[in-house]
Amino acid sequence: MTSGKPKRKSIFISYADDEKNRPLVEILLRRFLTELGFRVYTFKDARSDNILQKEISRLIDECSGFLAFLTKDIEEDSVANWHPRGNIPSEIATALALHHNVIIYHERGVSIPSNTKSYYCRPFVNNPNSYGELLIDLVKALKNQNLLHIQSSNL
Repeated sequence: MTSGKPKRKSIFISYADDEKNRPLVEILLRRFLTELGFRVYTFKDARSDNILQKEISRLIDECSGFLAFLTKDIEEDSVANWHPRGNIPSEIATALALHHNVIIYHERGVSIPSNTKSYYCRPFVNNPNSYGELLIDLVKALKNQNLLHIQSSNL
């Protein structure tokens, strides 16, 4: 349940912590969103003195927005049916229960949790050559979710 305090301009990013995702989230997106005025949190910002899931839920609650990346982390029975790591759907569920603005990006071929299909959910290519398109789409998504207020006739 939300605390009733006004939400700061902040966003929680849920993702699988691995070599292919770290540059995207911890370098590019964290810096980009910080420049847009957001405080950015991931599971790495959870303090170690609490039970991790409880602390992650607290961080999600304190944020005004939620961004998730569903990537090809677990292949189901070698049939090219991919799933994200288990923390991501549970973090999405937490954000939805808190009535957050939820933005989800998924790699093509990844199974999308059924509770997310009515939210902003777009495919993306997890390749540095495509990150520019991702950032432009993210700005549009943030504006559509009333998380970013900038004026531009081109966006």
